[in-house]
Amino acid sequence: MRIPLFVRHVLPAAALLLAGCYSRSDMQQEQQAETPAQTESEKPAAAKPAAASKPAANAPTSAQAGFPQVNVFLEVSGSMQGFMPATGADARTTQFQQQMSDWLSTLERDQRVQQRRYFRIADRPLADSYRALSETVRRGISQPAKSTSIPAILDTVANRYLADGAVSVIISDFIYSPERPGDVPYINTDIADALARSRKDLAVSVYGLTSDFRGTYYPAMKGRVGKVPNCCSEPVPYYLWVLGPANLVGQFDATLMKGLPGEQAHFGLPALEVPNSVLSRYGRKGSWFVADAGKQAGASGHTVAIEEASAQEPAEFVVGLDLNQLPELFQTPAYLQKNLALRGNTTEAKVLKVEAATESTKRSGGPEAAYTHFVTVRVTGKPRSEQQLTLALPAARPTWVEKWTTTDDSRPGPQTFALSRQLDGLQKLLAGRQAGTNAADVLRVPLTLQPD
Repeated sequence: MRIPLFVRHVLPAAALLLAGCYSRSDMQQEQQAETPAQTESEKPAAAKPAAASKPAANAPTSAQAGFPQVNVFLEVSGSMQGFMPATGADARTTQFQQQMSDWLSTLERDQRVQQRRYFRIADRPLADSYRALSETVRRGISQPAKSTSIPAILDTVANRYLADGAVSVIISDFIYSPERPGDVPYINTDIADALARSRKDLAVSVYGLTSDFRGTYYPAMKGRVGKVPNCCSEPVPYYLWVLGPANLVGQFDATLMKGLPGEQAHFGLPALEVPNSVLSRYGRKGSWFVADAGKQAGASGHTVAIEEASAQEPAEFVVGLDLNQLPELFQTPAYLQKNLALRGNTTEAKVLKVEAATESTKRSGGPEAAYTHFVTVRVTGKPRSEQQLTLALPAARPTWVEKWTTTDDSRPGPQTFALSRQLDGLQKLLAGRQAGTNAADVLRVPLTLQPD
């Protein structure tokens, strides 16, 4: 993505209230317009009063995640043509075309989504139908935009397309090129300013994927080399940014973003208290019992009474967790093993290991069958008094962000110019809206240790 010349004077903070490459009046007109390519069957149905509406026979139940509206924005500037080249005689397609065609189709068919809107991002959002946008992905960009602005896109989407519980997804290479090299240190500020007037409960999830790229590559910073024709020998990154109310973004991540290859990072998601319990018989070791459920077989609860424990003969108990509500990243045992923490005023209790449910546990018929993950806690000393603990998963910034970041993309490769600076701005903005010592947690489970 490139910033057009006329944005030369919009980078100061006051101007980054960002009508950007398109005006507010353009956006208001666009929201009221339908494109000729959109058929009557594809237009969203008019809203009906709640009392008059009837759920379809195959509509999702109240236990399932539902989304009032999902907006999809596909960037169609010249820098995206290499991801969506015109199909040649050999019928070769890029990974981007295969992955995004499949994802769009899944979204279009998913009955949890009540309404969908599709847009091309050129010099401004242009309404499309699912069929038209899918054809662009498959057949290539017929009329590429000359340039687009990352801050302008974020400002527009965050302030015009997140009302009434809408979730919006931006598909782009997210290459942000400030007009002057001296403005690179302020990229994080530009991103924060672009989202500053968004809804207070904003959450953003970033999915990073790579694809083969066949076309002309436009580096963010020109350096010694201008555009790079006949690119590229290595895969090139592209991204899906999911923006919306925190609770809906979390549900969207856990359902409609499942199975995407690549990496992910999440900012601003709410801390959940997922279904959980200490399992009295599963994986136990040492002398202890579940105090808030008694000593009966199969008891479960959240208070563990330690009868005896030492470094030589520790007590170990297992906490069952159902993490189906969380994004896939937070369901990965390796990620949980590295990041899950046990907080509290004790040095004698710690997380020993985290394991995912197996087919055996799912079919066991015991209390453990209700959980997707199992956390083993080791206690190396009998507590002298009752101790309140919290099993917490901080929303740590994944290490892949730095690996995917470069300060010089004149030689294209599997990195994006100043990606970490963009996420710095996003992270700073959302952190400033959160309150409390542990506000950045995505998971909290209260536990109690006490002496018997």
